[in-house]
Amino acid sequence: MKKIFAIMLIAANLAVMLTGCAGSVKPTDATEDEPARTTDAAVSEHRTIDLNNLPSKFDLRDVDGKNYVTPVKAQRWGDCWSFALAGAAETAYLYANDLGVPAGEKNDKVNFSEKYIAWYMFHGMTKDDVVTGRVRASQVGEGFDPSEAEEASEMTPYFIGGPFVQTANLFGCGFGPVDESVVVNGELPYAYDAEASVEWELPLNAAYRSTPVAALFRDSRVLPTPAKTDADGNYVFNREGVDAIKKELCQGHGVCVALNAQNPGYNGKKRASYYSGDEEPNHAVLVVGYDDDFPKEKFTRTESDGTEVEGSTPPENGALIIKNSWGLTSFDGDIDDGYVYVSYYDHCLLAALSYVFDSDREAKHTAQNFDQYDLIMTQWYGSSEYESETKMANLFDAEADESLYQIEYRTCRPDAEVTYEIYKDVEKDSPSSGTLLEKAVNTHPYAGSHVIDLQNEYPLKKGESYAVVLTVKHGSQYAEVFPYSLKFFDGMTVKGVINKGESFLYTDGKWTDMAEQKDSLLERAYEQQSAESIASDKAVPDIEIDKKTFAVDNYPIKAISAPSGK
Repeated sequence: MKKIFAIMLIAANLAVMLTGCAGSVKPTDATEDEPARTTDAAVSEHRTIDLNNLPSKFDLRDVDGKNYVTPVKAQRWGDCWSFALAGAAETAYLYANDLGVPAGEKNDKVNFSEKYIAWYMFHGMTKDDVVTGRVRASQVGEGFDPSEAEEASEMTPYFIGGPFVQTANLFGCGFGPVDESVVVNGELPYAYDAEASVEWELPLNAAYRSTPVAALFRDSRVLPTPAKTDADGNYVFNREGVDAIKKELCQGHGVCVALNAQNPGYNGKKRASYYSGDEEPNHAVLVVGYDDDFPKEKFTRTESDGTEVEGSTPPENGALIIKNSWGLTSFDGDIDDGYVYVSYYDHCLLAALSYVFDSDREAKHTAQNFDQYDLIMTQWYGSSEYESETKMANLFDAEADESLYQIEYRTCRPDAEVTYEIYKDVEKDSPSSGTLLEKAVNTHPYAGSHVIDLQNEYPLKKGESYAVVLTVKHGSQYAEVFPYSLKFFDGMTVKGVINKGESFLYTDGKWTDMAEQKDSLLERAYEQQSAESIASDKAVPDIEIDKKTFAVDNYPIKAISAPSGK
């Protein structure tokens, strides 16, 4: 067996600290035992747009006279990322359920909690979070612990920001999105008050963390970005990234992006921004539309004497329409509406991500149990590649009587081919033993988290053992995909919990328990991040990387079941 070692970041520049329709999935050739599958999410009642012939302009605030975008909100802390993510989830859910209002009117049919996202992203599992069908007692302690920094009144999670992709695992684990209107113990704990004290917090227990979700997560998509760099670190425009964002918008999915907001490239009078420098992203926003014909001249800035600022005009027309999270803001004496046009050619348009949620009318079940071991909430996924057949598996014992009907897994490269197998009554150290219930193949054009509907529902009794086995291929190479993370600031710790008998790797014709590979996985993660930090300042800023800052987690494979009778 020859292993080709390569750990890859799930998307360019996602290591930078910021201030998911499973879609167009291609069926693969399959044998009678391996039927071709697609994972297209439910389609709402909208006109179909030819994704190969996109309109020159599209705006989710006015789709055939309907507005699917919630109002502009105002952040107080460095949690712009949670506003972008909540906004993307709101728009995707509204569009999937055809919950638009007349264009020009306020759409407040949902209001997903940014506070819930910001808090639970950075607070790991406690013993009080344990709940049947969601958090196993064996995973207590997993995730981030910022308590030391909080006690010292230092930087806390809702101040520092966070990478987009982490939230795909938050939603994918069944945590959120949660509406701000939810009442727990007679209070509205998830409401975000921009005027509130910095002392706000949420309880670390199942009643608050595992409250019923407002929307059922289906998919996340890590998109190519409009801004790329060449081998010398120089900016290169990426048309593929712009087109990918446009296609997502035309399917009703708002797109989160990172950009540089504190730059001199903003023309306040015309609400147009074009950044042509080489600084890193410092802000997260939501893209809700685009205009191919937006004049490049509107980005042009002038000196006090009226002469044009060199480099302030992009090379061509075209702009993304972004929803900001600074409320109604004042520039040059004018109050704007919270929306800004950003040039396609902006040098800092990075980290593009979209989400998909099921429509309520087509969701098979609203009550869900999650068998899962990967609760670390990370944006980094390593991928070690092999030339010979390689499989990953998670082995579960059902915690209750339930009916298995979906699985979820992570891919970290575009165009990954994933074969899944479901086995029942498996032996302790052999996930592919027992009875094969189902086998199928999917391909995914984008990296991300993907929820897959099984062909049938499979009843499980409490204590019954079963396994989800994945074969992931990138071209001709087999891949092992594993999550890892590291702390984001002093006073924070991060922990991954990998117990014996949970995750397994199949190579050289035999299964190996992942618990025996933790040291090797940590070494791979450390080597990759060390190389990134040496090669570029785009790795984790202001953090001294050493092996003690790292944690690895179980394979990102989940099983989703309906509780008995639900």
